[in-house]
Amino acid sequence: MSLRSQGGQAMVEMAVGVGIFLLAALGSVQLGLSALALEGIQSAALVGARAASASLVVGDPLLRLQQGQEAALTALATTRLGLTALDACSGTQRGGCGIGATCQLYRGGSAVAGTERPCLDVNSESGYGPVRQDLDGPQNPACGRGRCFGVSEAMSACRNAGAPGRLRVCAAYTSWPPRAVDIWISGSLRTLLPWISRAGPDLEPVSSQLRLQVEALS
Repeated sequence: MSLRSQGGQAMVEMAVGVGIFLLAALGSVQLGLSALALEGIQSAALVGARAASASLVVGDPLLRLQQGQEAALTALATTRLGLTALDACSGTQRGGCGIGATCQLYRGGSAVAGTERPCLDVNSESGYGPVRQDLDGPQNPACGRGRCFGVSEAMSACRNAGAPGRLRVCAAYTSWPPRAVDIWISGSLRTLLPWISRAGPDLEPVSSQLRLQVEALS
């Protein structure tokens, strides 16, 4: 074999070796960033659940849920490491934002038909709470006999596929009067390397679910 052929072979081997090394290095970086981001997402879910599980305030029955969602979004903004964007809700915006907007009167744990009103216009001390469809437990007709996490209509934003590379935060009480709160952060993270998953090309799916007891209301 000539010196020229040996030199060409060495260059090809070096190029292949460097390519493999760079791919492995990028893969390690991707795994590290994903692990940090996922840990931050789980932490944000806990922050949101803690805020949402606080005692009810006089007035809007869903104010604590909104505060929990906002707390989770604030925590996510500091931990997502540029791998995704946030579908944020602000002010009194509800419905389609991962929190219900309609409430109804409850008596003895049962919803009273024909009492539906906007949650911003009712008082939690009068017995008003989220409509049954926005509860994430057995009071919801869609629950059946399972654990029922995510059956609430308020959770539809997190059940459905959203824009690639974005996260959504949804919150719902499991019952009324509330005994627990569910927080769901779903969506996808963008990847540094070419990647195919159920979330789509170059995306990593995210689904962090947390149920936290509302001890103060037990």
